[in-house]
Parts: sequence; C-alpha cells; structure tokens
Amino acid sequence: MTGRIVLGLGGTVDYELAWDARVFQQLVDGHGIRLAEVEGAASSRVDGERGILLAALRSMRRGEGWECYVADKRALLAFAGRFSYRVTLGGTCVRAALAMARIGVASTVHLVSINDHVRRLLPEGIAWVCSAEADSLDPHVIVQYPAGAVVHLADGEVVARRPNRVIAVNDAPNEHLRLSPELPRALASARVVLISGFNTMKSATELRERLAEVEAALAAAPPDAVVVYEDAGFHDDAMREVVLEVIPRLVHLHSLNEDEALRYLGRAVDLGDAGQVATMMTDLRRRLGMRAVLVHTSRYAAVVGERAALLREAAEAGCLMASTRFLHGDNYGAEERAAVARAPRDEIGTHLAAAPETAGVGVLIAPGFDVHTDSPTTIGLGDAFIGGVVAHLAGARDR
Repeated sequence: MTGRIVLGLGGTVDYELAWDARVFQQLVDGHGIRLAEVEGAASSRVDGERGILLAALRSMRRGEGWECYVADKRALLAFAGRFSYRVTLGGTCVRAALAMARIGVASTVHLVSINDHVRRLLPEGIAWVCSAEADSLDPHVIVQYPAGAVVHLADGEVVARRPNRVIAVNDAPNEHLRLSPELPRALASARVVLISGFNTMKSATELRERLAEVEAALAAAPPDAVVVYEDAGFHDDAMREVVLEVIPRLVHLHSLNEDEALRYLGRAVDLGDAGQVATMMTDLRRRLGMRAVLVHTSRYAAVVGERAALLREAAEAGCLMASTRFLHGDNYGAEERAAVARAPRDEIGTHLAAAPETAGVGVLIAPGFDVHTDSPTTIGLGDAFIGGVVAHLAGARDR
C-alpha cells in the first residue's frame, strides 16, 4: 500500500554531469580563476558559469558538498551542455522513494512540477500527487568529482580531498513549493511522513505560509504517524530560522548531514572524537529545539533524543542504503543491499559506538559500512540514507 509512506515536498529533474577533467580545466583556464577567489567566502547564490566553477572548486578545497542558486538560467544550461550527462530524478523525497522502490518498498511522493522525464522515470510502486497545473522543466545541474581530482589555477591548484558534488539550480516551482490539495488525503493513511524541500525557498513570508499549510495538512495524518524532517543546503541561510519557528512542533525527528549540522553550530567539530561528537549532538538538539536529532556522516550516524534506540536501528538501515548506493549507483536491489550488510563496519563509527563519552549523554551511534570502489556514486547518498530510515520506521510500525 503506497499511502503508508508519504514523502514531500518537491521533486526535480537532475542533469548528472560526468566528470571530465579536461573540459573542467579548460573552463577554469578560460576564466583565469585564482587561488584567492577559491579561498574567499562561499556564496549560495552565483551569477553564471564562473560562479558555478568557483562553487565546485570551493567544494573540492573544503571537502564539503554544496548547493547554489544560479541567477542566469541560460548560463546554467549552457554549462551543463559542455559535459555529457545523465537525466535522472532528484529531490530528497523522490530519491528516497526510488531507493525504497529498489528494495520493494512502495510510497507516495508529493511533487511541485511535472514533465515527460518524471512520467518516464518514476517507476511503478511510487504513487504521486502534484501541485503543478502545467508541464515545466527546470533541471538541477550536478557536478560530481572523484577524490584526488586536481584542477590547476592561475597561481596554484585545488585537489579534491574526497568525492563529493555541487548542485546548481534555478527552479521556480521548488522555490515557491506550492502544495497540492490532494496532500491531506494522501496523508490520511500515512504511517511515516517525510518533509523536505524548504531549502530552495527565498521569501520568508511565503515560507511561513507554506509551513502553515504543511501543519494544516498534517492534521489529516493519523495521530501516531512518525514525521521526519530532512534538512538540506539552504540557498538563503536566514530561511533556516524561519523553518525552526514551526518545524519542531510538527516532527518527531530532525535529520541532517554533517555539513548542515556544523552550520547550525557555527564551529568546527572533530567527527572522530567521542567527546566532541557527544557535545555536538547535545548542543544541536538544544539549538534546534527538537525531540530527536539524527546526524548522518560518511562514516556513521549519530542519534540523540526521544526513542533513540529505535532511531539508531533506523539510522543503521539508512547507512546500509547509502553504502549500497555509494557502491552501485542506481543498479541495486535487495541482493546487493544484503551483500553490503555483510561488509565490515567503519572503524571510527565502531569506536564511537562503544565510547563512554557518547553513551554517557544518551548519544547512540550507528557505524557505517566499510566499502570501497574506484567509481563511487556521490549524488543522492543523503537521500538514500533517509529512504532507509523511513523504510525501517514504517516496517517497525508493522511489527
């Protein structure tokens, strides 16, 4: 039954660029980019091609994933046209639904745009409702690069510390995130609800309106439905605070990745140090005002708050789903996931799980899986993770 898991609030069409070091280097050379520009303050808004290049270089230099708004949509599409790319479906809710569908778990997604790509690529087993009244196409351009990628600048070089990605967007439907009138009916039989997608909105007034509409729609859900909020890279960080005005009273779990967590805290954290991780989690729960908080990193997931034991189990399922995608991209099913489940656990995650510093303050750790490949998938790992979390929570409700 698809209605027991409802995922929102907006899907996308993604252009996943194939990393081409020669083309990227030519573009950097043509723009004469210098090291001081890369080391300057990062911006979530860029004007055109030069800004996209700088966003990717800063991501490589800092070892962080990034998302940015590109003011010139024609420049964004022209940049994509310089590379070969795959057309896929994105957005946290859709990628989470796709991850679950690959292991036989059905769901319903809420969309804000529709087109032939969505109709063609969304498989059976994923039902959808949509607020759009006409077709539109506003692709998200994703630059993913491998660990060790080297780009030469006019006065230095940038080396990627680890594989990651930058998402460049200009997407009006997701910027406004209008809700379908069919959403309350979809929520009426939901056991687990995922909320995401506020990060692309730019108007605080409109965001408050949308939050009020989400709150009203959630009133149609069963009183025991589990509601999860998945954070994201905000185009305007001021919108984070607007979301926090409302979302703590609507959800049971606030999930976010390590980069997003550190932006809320405003400080660096050694993610391998048990004492610092324990303090990060307790401070983060206080800062966000949430019943429970889950931080997912590349090596483990950490949970603190209400029903932490159940959420740690769900986080383990999320780590398994993300590791499976890391190895296999879109080409996996239950068999591949079962094989990854037999892999060794991450050494740092295992250490943190047994550390008295974390356990002593109620922070539970789900170690990741120690898997390696020469051609990793870096796109949608957080989305696959939250898909695993949601699928486990829905399954736990059935036991």
